[in-house]
Formats: sequence, C-alpha cells, structure tokens
Amino acid sequence: MRLFFLTFLCLGFLISCSSDGRDKFALPTSTLESDENQHLAALSILSDAIKNNPSNPVNYYKRAMLHEKIENYADALVDINRAERLNPNSGLYLFEKAKIQSKLYKKEALENALAAENQNFEQPELDVLIAELYSRNKNFAKADEYLKKAHETYPYNYDIFLVKGKNLARQGDTLSAIMNLNKSLTYQKNNFETYDQLIKIYTGINKIDSALVLNEQVIKNFPKKKEMVYNKALILEKAGALDSARHVFEAFFKLEPNRNDVLGKIGMLYFKTKNYSGAQAIFNKWSNVEPENIEPLQKLAAVYEAQDNFNAAKENIEKAIKIEPNNKTLVYDLNRYNYKLDELARIYEAQNQYRLNRKYKEENDQNANLKEKPEPERRIFGGSIGNIEKIQKRTTVIIGKDSTRN
Repeated sequence: MRLFFLTFLCLGFLISCSSDGRDKFALPTSTLESDENQHLAALSILSDAIKNNPSNPVNYYKRAMLHEKIENYADALVDINRAERLNPNSGLYLFEKAKIQSKLYKKEALENALAAENQNFEQPELDVLIAELYSRNKNFAKADEYLKKAHETYPYNYDIFLVKGKNLARQGDTLSAIMNLNKSLTYQKNNFETYDQLIKIYTGINKIDSALVLNEQVIKNFPKKKEMVYNKALILEKAGALDSARHVFEAFFKLEPNRNDVLGKIGMLYFKTKNYSGAQAIFNKWSNVEPENIEPLQKLAAVYEAQDNFNAAKENIEKAIKIEPNNKTLVYDLNRYNYKLDELARIYEAQNQYRLNRKYKEENDQNANLKEKPEPERRIFGGSIGNIEKIQKRTTVIIGKDSTRN
C-alpha cells in the first residue's frame, strides 16, 4: 500500500512537471515541499525507469528537476545534459539546463537561455532568468527589457520583483532595491533568496543591526540554508568583530568543506588581526587544495611582506607567475620585491662598510694611544715612589783652598 502511495505521489509530480500548460510556468511554490523522504522515493522510481529505458530523455529531465528542487545542482546538471544530448533541439531542456547552470554560476547559462528562446520557448520564467543573467553581466538595460516583458504577462509574480531588486542593487539603487524585494515578499513570504538579498543589501549599506536580526530569523526559519551562516560571518566582519567573524567562517567551513573561498576569508581575518602564523597556515592549506589558483599565493606573499620577509614573498609570486606568466599584477609585484631586496642589500652593504670603517678607526685610535702613552713611574724596592721626593742628580763640587790656614 505504501509503495502504491509513493508511486502515485511521484507520478503525480512528474505529470505536473511534464505539463506544457501555463500553470507550469507561473512560478508557484512546490506541491512537494521539502520532504526529503518523498524526494528520495521519487528519485528512486525515476532511477528505475531510466534503467529500464535509458534512451528516454524525459526521465532524465524529470530527475534533473527533482535534483534541482533539493538543490543537488551538480547531479541535476548531469541529468539535464543527458536529456539534451538525446533531444538537442528542445527549448524546454535548454531552459532547464540554463536554470541549473545559473544556480552553479556557470558562464554558459546565458548562452543556453538565449538558445532556448531561439527554439521558440516563450515563457515568463525564461524571461526572468535571462534578465537575471544579463544583470550579472552588468547589462542592466537588457535585464530591464526582459523584466518588462515578463511583467506584462505576470505582473504580480514574486520572482520578477526579486530579480528587479537584485538588478537595482547591482546598480547602486539600494532604496529601490529594498522596495522591490519587500514587494516580492508580499507575494511569496517563504522565498529564501529574497531574504538573502535583503540581508546582503543591509550589510552593504552598514545597517548591521537590521542585517543581523533578519539573518538570525532566516537561520531559524531555514535551518538547512547553510549560506546564512556564511552571511552572518560577513555581517560580523563588516561590523569589525573580526575574531567572531573568523569563528563563524570556520564553523561554516566545517559545514561546507569544499568551499575553498572560505579559506581565503579565514586567512584574511588572521592577517587583519596580525596573526601571521595563522594566516600562513590557512593560505598554505588553500594553495595545496587549489594548486592552480594564484590567489592564495598572492595572499601568502602579502603575509610575508608584512613581516619584511621579502625573499619568501618573492618565492610565492614566482610560483604564481609559473601558473599565469602573463599576469601584469604578478610581474609588477615580482619587480617590486626585487627592487626591495636590492635596496635592502645596498643598505646591508652600507651598514657593513660602516661597521668595518668604525672598527678600523677604533683599532687605529688604540694603536695611536699606545704610542703616546708615557713611560711608567719608576719604582723603588717594588713599591711606588708616591710622594717621596725624587733624588736629585748630583752636581760637581769644587773644593777651593782653605784661606784660614797658613
């Protein structure tokens, strides 16, 4: 009975996914809420269906949508790529691929979204996606164009106001951005991304209290959203609570051990508090896990430079140049360190010469003093003459004739 229920539930969801009706693209909240067991059951059924018929692109597409729903974007991308290979001219598959790539911040997302549009896949959800991708590329005029197009079809859709708010925030119009994000919440109160964007804006404009309060509420209401822990660390860093921010970043890294960018955050907080040994350890760890990334090497160089260890700084920049030999910033830093080392060598040579000259002068002065030193006082019977009057040299005595005698 239970198996029948799960099968029925899964199939109902899949039918709704494959529907080409307008309701499918109205961006509704999911009829399958975040019930992990239900998603796992649906995934299991789909996997069995794929084993039985591996050449059917529809099942890969549906499984990709399920993976996307539980935020398993890497597996979702694998499945949608399989679906697209089996049916490369499907605008629906191209759209789903672009959406998943957007979640992963892949640069190919815009290209695939536009390809879906070229396949005459005309839906407001695609227009919103293209607007967001253009906005990320700072093509704000194009983003507004697609937002206007989507708004004409669905004027009260929360996702339109969310993307509009993000687009305005990227242009620096934070007041209008906040207004649109709050409007998005009136249509969908449980949309995590809207809260996330509000928190980022509050943090950016130094409304630290508002950011922290809202962030704590979101952590409570969305306990599985680990990114909120990351947000909290950013807010604390912005507030100047550097040690607290570092502890929260470290806690987040334990939750997301593959987020190597967080190592950079932790290392910089060590660096800012002048804990150079801690910074070196973190940046070395980052460099070891990403050996082709020049950023940890640059930061290591900065740590060594702060300690006046220009040889070690130069070594790390040279490692980075081997990775990116045409990087002008790296070449500039290398020249700067070489100049500093040459300057220190000149200073050392001058100081050494000064010491040698001083030593030579002192030795000459000592020799001169020895030459001018008076003869030591004569001693009588081994004792000092002291105040005893010196014996005068005898003079010649002339003895004359005694005139008193006859």
